[in-house]
Amino acid sequence: MKTIDLYQEKELCCGCSLCANVCPAQTIQMKPDKSGFFYPVVINEEACLGCQRCIKVCPIKNVGREKSEFIDYYAASYISDAETISCSSGGLATGIARAFIKNGGVVYGAAYTKDYKGVKYIRVSDENMLNLLKGSKYSQAEKDMIYKRISDDLSMGIKCLFIGLPCDVAAVSNYFKKSLGLYTIELVCHGPTSTEVQKQYCESLERKHSSRITFFTNRYKKDGNWKPFYNYVEFDNSSSFMEQFHESSFGSAFRYLKRPSCYVCQIKDEALCGDLMIGDYHYVESGMKGYNSHGVSSAMVHNAKGQELLESLDDAMNVVRIPRRNALANGAIHHPIDKPRGALKYRDIFLKEGLEAAHRKWFVTKSNIQRRSKSALMNYAVKMKRIICPRSRPNG
Repeated sequence: MKTIDLYQEKELCCGCSLCANVCPAQTIQMKPDKSGFFYPVVINEEACLGCQRCIKVCPIKNVGREKSEFIDYYAASYISDAETISCSSGGLATGIARAFIKNGGVVYGAAYTKDYKGVKYIRVSDENMLNLLKGSKYSQAEKDMIYKRISDDLSMGIKCLFIGLPCDVAAVSNYFKKSLGLYTIELVCHGPTSTEVQKQYCESLERKHSSRITFFTNRYKKDGNWKPFYNYVEFDNSSSFMEQFHESSFGSAFRYLKRPSCYVCQIKDEALCGDLMIGDYHYVESGMKGYNSHGVSSAMVHNAKGQELLESLDDAMNVVRIPRRNALANGAIHHPIDKPRGALKYRDIFLKEGLEAAHRKWFVTKSNIQRRSKSALMNYAVKMKRIICPRSRPNG
């Protein structure tokens, strides 16, 4: 087995790390490229046993072999404002994870490293540790030995809930073949940026504040408002920092520097592999069922296991059924995001000069202005439409 047998182009590797985890000869290692994205590398071709387990479990090579569908749709948020504000949207993933642990299971999800300069999947068996999983992570999470830990739990009869990006859920589902004890939640995904972006952004802030980071989030709700969301950082000298995510250098990297496979992602619609999909319910407006100004989650159910996860929720959450068209309005559910004009130029600057230099380029500033203008125009158009034609108000 050679590295080229694993993937011929970067677009054909999602970085799930499963091939490295299942190799019995341990000849495959995950190594970062210059942008900070991890790829498998065969480090000893002669030691390869030729078993091809790495090929058999690859979610990209096996995409679409099993068809999925959506069978029901919900919106949810915590009744407690404080609890909802602490989460990215309505807190549905947290609510399900909490119920899962209370029922004797364990939860796997993405958390920041202790220094906040990276993201990795961790195992949580105590609901008091669920805060580590809160907040969307916009850089790709490292897997380490997470598959082995899931395997160990399942072999001991411990139920496992895995929450992650669709490609990672596909890897877990493909490897464990829908084990009865495995439950999976995939997140609506626009594609992650790299851990190098996370690292450079945090290091830049630490230099500016002459202090180390003690807390970091990309999804802070200023004054409790769901949108727009902010990067919020606390330091060990008791100072803090906040800026709008989409106006930040992190936000520009999230637009311009995604993993190459994200631009051609095939794990969408019928190729999704989870039991339940969760995202932000962007379609909701004041007056609609389930509306919460502090944030609302949407839930798209794939199967009976997904329904079971929702039914495990206690009365701390407000859960309502919503129309299919509302739940599936987010285009990221159905197709990959488009590569923005200037992405290659941004990447070259990022590699040569770093994150902050790439963010200061005029084409990035221009795109921020265009994005703000488009958003303001669309909001104004919707408001005017509601005034002129009251019947246009959604009632779903």
